[in-house]
Amino acid sequence: MHKLKSSQRDKVKKFIAFTQTGENTAIFCLTQNDWKLDLASDNYFQNPDVYFREPKISVDKKKLEQLFSRYKDPLEQDKMTAEGIMRFLDDLSLGPESKLVLIMAWKFRAAMQCEFTREEFMNGMTELGSVEGALSQSFLLRWPHGLRRHACN
Repeated sequence: MHKLKSSQRDKVKKFIAFTQTGENTAIFCLTQNDWKLDLASDNYFQNPDVYFREPKISVDKKKLEQLFSRYKDPLEQDKMTAEGIMRFLDDLSLGPESKLVLIMAWKFRAAMQCEFTREEFMNGMTELGSVEGALSQSFLLRWPHGLRRHACN
């Protein structure tokens, strides 16, 4: 951790545990709110993009294309239809009734219900910065937080 007093380090740890964000964001948000943990937490959740300071994850377009290919419709190569989306959600351990699915469709700017075009999927996943290990456990732990953070855009 940066050069912080022990009381500040404790607040950073509590902020991270509560908000599920990173150290850079925690320190920035706490310093902007005079190290008042309650105020910093409230302000972070009200305006996450104002305080978010974690590095953007670079996206490997080739891996993203491979991911899309797993779920695309065999007859419509530039679309992921309902069947592919259900497989994608199964791999993410998300039920179709999950609020995260609705947020994901919104972030992907899906024009049609139960369908993602290649462009919608590629742009949405790129914006979420989530291709590396997209179906790994660490991704799944970060992904809902990333959606919450991006949902305010």
